[in-house]
Amino acid sequence: MKKSLGLLMAVTLMSPLAQGAETVDPDYLAFLQARGEAPWINAAADHPLANTAYRPLPPLASFPADSVKRDLGFDLFHDASLSRDGTVGCNTCHMGMRGATDGRAQAVGIGGATGLRNTPTVFNAAFNFRQFWDGRSFDLDAQSLAPITDPVEMGHDLDTVLELLKTNPNYVSKFAEAYPDGVTAANLGNAIAQHTKDMTRTDSPFNAHLNDSANALSEQAQRGWTRFNELGCVSCHNGINLGGNSYQRLGNTPDFVAAVRASALTDEGLARRTQRDDDRQVFKVPGLHNVALTAPYFHDGSVATLEEAVAQMGELQAGRQLDEQDVDDIVAFLGSLNSAFFGGGMRGMTAEQLPEAMRQQMPDAMNHEHGGQMMQGHDHQQMMQGQGNQHMMHMQQMMQNSNGTTNGTVDAGPADESAADSSHDHSNHGSH
Repeated sequence: MKKSLGLLMAVTLMSPLAQGAETVDPDYLAFLQARGEAPWINAAADHPLANTAYRPLPPLASFPADSVKRDLGFDLFHDASLSRDGTVGCNTCHMGMRGATDGRAQAVGIGGATGLRNTPTVFNAAFNFRQFWDGRSFDLDAQSLAPITDPVEMGHDLDTVLELLKTNPNYVSKFAEAYPDGVTAANLGNAIAQHTKDMTRTDSPFNAHLNDSANALSEQAQRGWTRFNELGCVSCHNGINLGGNSYQRLGNTPDFVAAVRASALTDEGLARRTQRDDDRQVFKVPGLHNVALTAPYFHDGSVATLEEAVAQMGELQAGRQLDEQDVDDIVAFLGSLNSAFFGGGMRGMTAEQLPEAMRQQMPDAMNHEHGGQMMQGHDHQQMMQGQGNQHMMHMQQMMQNSNGTTNGTVDAGPADESAADSSHDHSNHGSH
């Protein structure tokens, strides 16, 4: 009996609780206790490939959706009045034709403030196990609120934002229809998250191939996929989102990363949140769907091209110097992960053709209220409560400073804010 009691005391003293372990994440506790929608990361669990490294994305229509909340989320996502000076909306940094990013190394918020990290895509963000590069938001509801109060992003006060929404009869009516308790912070985050979920893209050649092998990849993409597996890239980029389901250290050693990347000296990665030395230069692994559309690359936006990113990852993670053929083949494979529409379907369209084509990429419920017509530029901003002209000037300046666009036809880059579609995944602005 004494021996048993002594053993019990020893086990108790050795337990994490007795040793003063870090506080359990309250978001995680809430998740464990929740009784609601199943996490999207678990989708397609009954697919024949579910237990392999590559689980296909199910159609967006297979997920439950509330059209009223989606409509409200769409309006909020595109409303610059959520920012302090009326110049930045969620769609400012998350534009559909830039792969739901902004094409910049680091995002630019109110007053031209520049963040620390690269803007992650919000395409398929619903399949991530955490949000932001450092995973500080457990789900899209929490993530959607963070940029509003971040001083470098939208720089507003959440209480003030809620009061402003309550003075808007249109929003009051829509919130009341969507939520029994009307305008609240939780409902604001949830509504934006509903629109973010609608930004799921499943129309890639690779996803079509996973669902039906008759949909063959190109010979080069197939070679790249094989090499991707052989080099061990799949050990981090796997699952339904080809990433977004784990944290990993960038590079084999912190010293090696510091030698090749200046941001390693200023961005501590996950350690910024956890305050643990072991988490330095650890980041959430990004998903790879649509990756060819989201340049520049890495958490600091330091790599301009996908070819360079592949070559660096071969060296940093796999310890291999990849030859040109390997890089080209892997890039071809990654290109097969692009949305068929955003990855090429919209190229060559005229400014007149683009709005209707964009409307077809969005659930009908999001557009029913506006007669099936996608709102554009100034008309859309006039409907919003934000200072439309300031927002449009901000967007035009961003476009002038970016690589793409457009004198009449759409090329490889985005044209105007009307085609923007996305959600806010800026980690720690100053640290996306």
